[in-house]
Amino acid sequence: MYADLHIHTNISDGLLSPEEVTQICEGLGLSIIAITDHDTVGGIKPAQQSSKNVEIIPAVELSANIGSLDIHILAYFIDYNNGELMDYLDDFCQHRMARIFKMSEKLAQVGIRLDPDEIVRMAGSQALGRPHIARALLKYGYVHSIKEAFIKYLGCHCPYYVPKKEIHPKRLIQMIKKWRGIPVIAHPGILNDENLIQRLIDYGAAGIEVWHPEHNSLQEKRFQEIAEKNRLLMTGGSDYHGFPGTYNRLGQPGCGRKEITAIKEYQKIYLQ
Repeated sequence: MYADLHIHTNISDGLLSPEEVTQICEGLGLSIIAITDHDTVGGIKPAQQSSKNVEIIPAVELSANIGSLDIHILAYFIDYNNGELMDYLDDFCQHRMARIFKMSEKLAQVGIRLDPDEIVRMAGSQALGRPHIARALLKYGYVHSIKEAFIKYLGCHCPYYVPKKEIHPKRLIQMIKKWRGIPVIAHPGILNDENLIQRLIDYGAAGIEVWHPEHNSLQEKRFQEIAEKNRLLMTGGSDYHGFPGTYNRLGQPGCGRKEITAIKEYQKIYLQ
């Protein structure tokens, strides 16, 4: 595989550092990767500084929502030094902290007692999120896997779920473009709603993540059709997190030279 455009590090909710991820990708022979940590750009520079043979595309995976529905937008070639972007991410970080405490309170009401301060300490410098609660649930024996934690307690369908900071995807897509990023719909197969996907395209999404570990071959074909019909960029990535029971195979899936050429041409034409 030529490129992996969806990778998480321990700057957000992944296992490995940006430097470790870059080293592994070099060993795998990948030419281009994107560090797409959740709501933080802190992993981009360490990856770029440690990389010898792998090109690092600056990127971030940002969160939006419609009601309780969580929607992720990948932003490629974003100006990660933009002051307004940094202020936005700092504010989002504070909301993430409050969310950990609210979800811990809800779990405590049914006898699942977790210390939110310990969860924060366990996360260290990482951007806080539900995976950190999942690891605490696993540590104290409430679940047998990270996946079980999300199915029983942390999914958006669960009564203990607390939404992230409210921002409509239309507004988020507009802001990504303002920050000179390319907005791409992340893992549309998880959304599993073509009407919603079309709404995101109408809001200004420039691309769609065709290849993702959750997508089967029929979904990949359908997302390619949607991309071609709407003249969208096509991307792919492993959504690597590295933990057992999560996406942990770098470069599988990914995308090819053709897709990278298209996204770079888009950047030159529309973002320069």
